Amino acid sequence: MYTREAHPGEHVGHHTSFDVKLANAALLRDEIGIRRPILVDDLVGTAHRAYGAMPNMTWVIGRGGRVLYRADWTSAANVEAFLERHERGRQRRPPSGSVAPYLSEQIEYRDVDRDAFDERLRRNGPRSYDEFKRAEQLWADRR
Repeated sequence: MYTREAHPGEHVGHHTSFDVKLANAALLRDEIGIRRPILVDDLVGTAHRAYGAMPNMTWVIGRGGRVLYRADWTSAANVEAFLERHERGRQRRPPSGSVAPYLSEQIEYRDVDRDAFDERLRRNGPRSYDEFKRAEQLWADRR
């Protein structure tokens, strides 16, 4: 779900209308090459706030509404691996005749393509890039 522009700038800014939000979602889809449907949150971010308001979370929700997967940060490779494991586990029939789900928590790692990230910040505009660099410095100073 496309929720908001995480690092708005002069070229790709805050959403001022739903049409602008749809256009920004399409720009991201086309730049990254996303092939799945993209849901777009309303202009005030109702769904984003309901699911934690983090900048790049991932949720996989089953048909019955049960949360199957939640990550504080999106890694397409990790989501794909989870979906494959989940489906294999769900369809597996051991000698006992059944399987049972359980909850686990784990630390995952994701690839970071800093050049591509910086390129998108610059695409949004100089303000976007400069503000993120200042935030990085603040985070570094707190460590």
